[in-house]
Amino acid sequence: EAAETPGDSTELYDNGESLAGLLDYPPYIVYAILDEITDQLSPEIVEIEQQVDAIDELVLGLSHAQHEGALKRMGEQRRRILLTWQLAHPKPRIIEALIRQVPICCSSSPRLAREVVQYLSDVHGHLMAAVDSCARAEAVLARSHSNYLAKISLELSRATFDANSTTERWTMLGIIVVPINIVTSFLGVNLKVPGQDRDDTLNFFVVLACLLIYAAITLAFWRWRQLT
Repeated sequence: EAAETPGDSTELYDNGESLAGLLDYPPYIVYAILDEITDQLSPEIVEIEQQVDAIDELVLGLSHAQHEGALKRMGEQRRRILLTWQLAHPKPRIIEALIRQVPICCSSSPRLAREVVQYLSDVHGHLMAAVDSCARAEAVLARSHSNYLAKISLELSRATFDANSTTERWTMLGIIVVPINIVTSFLGVNLKVPGQDRDDTLNFFVVLACLLIYAAITLAFWRWRQLT
C-alpha cells in the first residue's frame, strides 16, 4: 500500500477514526519522546521529594550515631537532584522552540497543529513542574544541611564547654591540694619543726584549721569568679 500523505492522515484524524496520522509529523514524534522522558522522570522526582522530606525530619531529631549516615544521605540526594535537574531543565526550551515551529510544519492542517501544540504544552507544564520540584528539593536539602551544621556546631560548643568546666574543676583541685601537700610534706621531714616538742595536739589542729581555711578561701574565690 502507498504511504499516506499528511493530508490523508489529517482526514483520518478529523473523522475521529484514529490518531495514527499524527505519527507522520515530526513534532508529534518529538512530543512522544519527550512525554516518555517526562513519564520516566516523574517517579524519580516523587522519590527524591520523599527522601528530602525524610532527611529534613531526621535532622531535627538527629542523634550522635546518625551524623555520618545523614551526611551521606544528603550527598546522595544532592547528586540525584542535580542529575534530574540536568535532564529536565533544557527540555522546556526545546518544547518552546517546537511550539513555534509546529504551525510551520503543519500549515496545511491547522487543527492538527493546535492538537500537537496542546500536547507539547502539556509536556512543557510537566517539565516545568519537574524543574520546580528539583528547585524545591534543593532548597529543602540546603535548609536541612544548614540545620545539620547548626546542630553540629551546638554539640561542639556544648562539648567544649563541658571539657572546659572539667579542666577548671581539676585545676582548682590542684590549686587546693598541691599547697596542702607541700605543707604536710615539710611537717613530715626528719628535721626539727616548730611545736615538735609539745605533747598535746594543739599544733595539729592549728595546721589543720589553717589548711581548711585556705581551702575554703580558695573555693570561695573560685565560685566568685564563676559568678562574675
